[in-house]
Formats: sequence, C-alpha cells, structure tokens
Amino acid sequence: MALLTWSGTLSIGIGVFDREHQELLDCINELQAAVDADMSRSVTTPLLQKLANATQAHFLSEESMMTASKYPGLMLHSMKHRYLLEQLNAFLARYGRESSKMNEHSLNFLRDWVVTHIQNEDFSFALWLNEQGKK
Repeated sequence: MALLTWSGTLSIGIGVFDREHQELLDCINELQAAVDADMSRSVTTPLLQKLANATQAHFLSEESMMTASKYPGLMLHSMKHRYLLEQLNAFLARYGRESSKMNEHSLNFLRDWVVTHIQNEDFSFALWLNEQGKK
C-alpha cells in the first residue's frame, strides 16, 4: 500500500507545483515499496537520490516563482527547503553506507514533512499569490 496518496487536500491550485508535488509523492512511494520489499541499497539509494533531485528541482522552481512575485515569506520558506535538503543528504550519506538500510522512521519523516509543508507553507504561498492576483 502506498505511503502517500494524492488528494485534493494536497492541491494548492497551482498546476506546475501540484504536478511537482505529485512527483515527490510518487518518489516517496517508490522508495517505500523498495524498503517494504527489503530491496538492497543498490535499489534504494538511487531511489533516494531520485527523490533528492526531484525535491531540489521543485524547490528551485518554487523559489523562482516566489522571487519573481516578491513573496514576503520567501526567506523562511527557503530555510525550510534547505532543512529538508540537508535531511535528504544526511539520509543519502547514512543509507549509502554498507551497514545502514533505509527504514520506516525515515520514510515517515519524509511523508510527514512533505504533507505538512504542502498543506501549510505551500498553501500559504498559493493563497498569497491569489490575493495578489498573480495566480
């Protein structure tokens, strides 16, 4: 069973970001399926790297729009992005070692972070864009 399912509660109403968010959920679900199947690091590490790459690309896309629209919450939002990227890099370092395997705790962290971030910070940005008539 998928760890995350896309639903209207995760949509922020900005098509490009909703599609990117769906991609992040898909990456987490792929990683979770590999962990549940007890796949080796040779499978899970590239999936984690795929998630990290998709996350970084999404954050750049989001921050570019925030900069262009002069979003007042850009600095705090960017700090939260950097925090997740640091966590992803730490996971890559930890789970790239021979003695470590990706675990449910890390998957739950990723799930909770992504859902909370979308429903709070990203939704606030979408509301602000809408109020500014820029959506």
